[in-house]
Amino acid sequence: MTYAFSQPEQLRITIEKLCKDAGERVNTGISKVLTTRQSTEHPPKGARHLTDTRGRVSTLLEYALAYEMSSLLANGASGYTISNVLWNSFPDLILRDPRFENFAGLEVKALHTAAEEKSANLDVNLSEIREGRDFLVILIWGWASEVSDGVALTFPKIHEIGVFSAWNIARIRDYGWLSGTRVSREKAFDLRSPVIAADLGFKAEEGNYGKLMRIQLPEGLPNDLPAAQQLSDEYKQYAEFKARAIALSLRETFTDVCDFIGATSISSRQVKEYPKTCCELGHAAIEGRKIYLIAGPNPVSYVSAKRGQSSEDRYIFLSPKLEWAVFAPSDGMAQLIDEGKKPDSDLPRIKDALFMRLRT
Repeated sequence: MTYAFSQPEQLRITIEKLCKDAGERVNTGISKVLTTRQSTEHPPKGARHLTDTRGRVSTLLEYALAYEMSSLLANGASGYTISNVLWNSFPDLILRDPRFENFAGLEVKALHTAAEEKSANLDVNLSEIREGRDFLVILIWGWASEVSDGVALTFPKIHEIGVFSAWNIARIRDYGWLSGTRVSREKAFDLRSPVIAADLGFKAEEGNYGKLMRIQLPEGLPNDLPAAQQLSDEYKQYAEFKARAIALSLRETFTDVCDFIGATSISSRQVKEYPKTCCELGHAAIEGRKIYLIAGPNPVSYVSAKRGQSSEDRYIFLSPKLEWAVFAPSDGMAQLIDEGKKPDSDLPRIKDALFMRLRT
């Protein structure tokens, strides 16, 4: 398979295909070989350990993607190569032409589906990004399981890859940053970085600048904004990608809960965005009771309307930020059993809530 980089207007499309082809190879090859564990081997559940695990797996996936991209380019005999940037700066990868010149840059971010805050940042200064030559590559990954020779194995799987213009996303980020300025909390840029108002003037921004899932194109931008349509088109694709990532998180988190409690008959459906009305997205069974996944506004009303169901049934509600709650139907009402903000580290609490008897 060859990848043609000669047409500048096709560069993004070609890089996107290269990344997705490489991602498929990671899923069927390196990930299953080098990062597989027995399904009974659970990573530590403490918040710090979970963060460390995500960071380690994300780094391994980013490297694996680069390795497979390099293999694909070598097999295609295109003369182009991929190399890692060996210092901590933008971008992570460089696509080099046959003369080993820096042809394009790829900033790679790997996000775990079940993380309550997908906190990777694009915080590079706009002046360091080349328009049309540097790209933001986002991997969405989660844990997948399969049985091999009678042994249940679990490994990280790349579910989706998005490729975006780093220049456009950075401009959207900056307009969004400044549009959120309040009189009590002024925002600005100094020569290189974002700053916010402090008691004695300004101080460096506190780490929220450029968080990928928070980047939004603000409303009410002037009509004469340079490349306004270009930014609008980019953000439409980016917003759709974010919506799919959030929707995927619902299913993956439910699967994690079911695996943790030992549920059977697990079924879930994938949606393209967070539901606009509360609905059922999945169900499972354990010890004679049913477990339902629900998402959308007004979960209390939804569960209250489920008359005639066993009080032993349980509803797991997940918000767009993966805040969770466990409800049970009780005499035409929804009884809240427990709730929290971090389902991946709250799995023991969720399990207790699912098996807790209702208060009478």
